[in-house]
Amino acid sequence: MASKPKRRRTEELDGTETILLGNDLKQIKNILLNLKEIKKVDALKLKAKKFPRIGVTLMTVLWKCSLQNFDDEPQWLQILNDVLCVLTNIYEMVPSLCSELAEPPGNFANIAVRLLESGPKVPMETKCEVFRLICNVATDQRCMELIAENTHLVDRIAMAIDHEVNEVAKLALKAANFLAVNKSGIKIDM
Repeated sequence: MASKPKRRRTEELDGTETILLGNDLKQIKNILLNLKEIKKVDALKLKAKKFPRIGVTLMTVLWKCSLQNFDDEPQWLQILNDVLCVLTNIYEMVPSLCSELAEPPGNFANIAVRLLESGPKVPMETKCEVFRLICNVATDQRCMELIAENTHLVDRIAMAIDHEVNEVAKLALKAANFLAVNKSGIKIDM
């Protein structure tokens, strides 16, 4: 009797799959940036509607990236930067993305905390991209609540306001400003 082939766990990607994933993300990023430059927002919305689960796919990749050791496998850092850029650019185009950001295996708030707490392992440019995504995500009331409920993330945002890198401090302050809106949508003086 022949034995069944063993299935590899889906969380594990070999080197070839990682390279292909990185290439796919670069292509997606370039397409999005080209569409934004040309101001074909309607074309971007149509493309996003053709892939209704793109948010879940990107969040899964983001989660896998957050678990990697970037010193051992530096290609994951580029994949992380690309997926953050893509998520930041398509957030307003995909209405279902907010609910997908909260889906397992890891929700966005937990992933953001992991990336922001990683110290020098994650470069400042990547942390700035995380803050940009937080700012975009916080424009939606449900997502703002998802972020505000995660005390570790709010703590990371507050600590970054006093960061020595000016760009990080500016983006953290901008994120805090988005979170300083109450349920009625009225800004609270800071």
